[in-house]
Amino acid sequence: AMHVTLILADTANANTVALKALLAQLEEAAGAGAVCVGNDLETFKAFGRLEEVEVVVPVVFAGGNPAILKELWPLCPKVRWVHSMAAGVDTLVPILKELPRGSEVPLTNAKGAFSRSLAEYAIAALLHFNKQVPRLQSNRASKTWDRFTMGELYGQTAGFIGFGDIAQNTAKLCKAFGMRVVAFRNTRGRSGDDLADEVYYASENTDAKKEVFRNSDFVICSLPGGEQTFHACGAAEFAAMKPSAVFVSMGRGSCVDEAALIEVLRGRKIAGAALDVFEKEPLAQDSPLWECENLLLSPHNADLTAGYMRLTWDVFMEKFKEFADPKFQGFSSTVDFSKGY
Repeated sequence: AMHVTLILADTANANTVALKALLAQLEEAAGAGAVCVGNDLETFKAFGRLEEVEVVVPVVFAGGNPAILKELWPLCPKVRWVHSMAAGVDTLVPILKELPRGSEVPLTNAKGAFSRSLAEYAIAALLHFNKQVPRLQSNRASKTWDRFTMGELYGQTAGFIGFGDIAQNTAKLCKAFGMRVVAFRNTRGRSGDDLADEVYYASENTDAKKEVFRNSDFVICSLPGGEQTFHACGAAEFAAMKPSAVFVSMGRGSCVDEAALIEVLRGRKIAGAALDVFEKEPLAQDSPLWECENLLLSPHNADLTAGYMRLTWDVFMEKFKEFADPKFQGFSSTVDFSKGY
């Protein structure tokens, strides 16, 4: 069987150029049929094989517009698999939920592709504040010899809000520094609990999340987007933090109540924060976050490494081989629509 594939991406986008360079691998793979890259109905209609399409691959970071699925769906009755090249599926899930059999078709994502680079970023953020890098830089500028007491990560507590692949990769690095690891997650019985010294489960303790905020020197949020995690880190959580603690956000901007965070940063109620994701991206010029001195700010590029495209492509190709196997019985892991990851 030849599996016809549609890739949703903007051909003018630089990431799409990188993607096209990798397409030969898909075209040569066993079971691969025709592939069409596009971002509008005209392109896909001109392709002329919509009734045969089995695989749809939205690439949101290459300008792919998931809303086009609404128009494509009735023209592609044979779709059996949707794969997101991004790890976050918060823009995709609400669209698929509204389509007939949209939530029955297996949805997979790039889970794991970007975990290593995000873990490195988290450690950079921890060290930035722990070693007081801004203070060192301003001391050099003012030629000040200021032998302050240096902090160390050893023995400090890293608290994770969400304990999926990104958090677990980060926890391993924290452990290498001799840190204590605590985590907040929904339920027991998922892999990775052994990486934490203590896990607080939402299903067993209504105060679980606040416990992590209260007991950590660094709070690292890597939650996915979606209704269930909206403003999961807000005023009540920030109020529970130690005044010496630092907040790091690298999951989705919607998980953080920015207005509440701005308030604690301005009032110096916590030591600082590092944000790679924002409620609205790009961040508006008039956002008060730009003025927060105790903030490390990156423009959602913590995982945008040189190998970014190759990493997510490799995850897709592994899944494609699984799908194209004549004995295919279903994917080993798919996105749970009720949870959004």
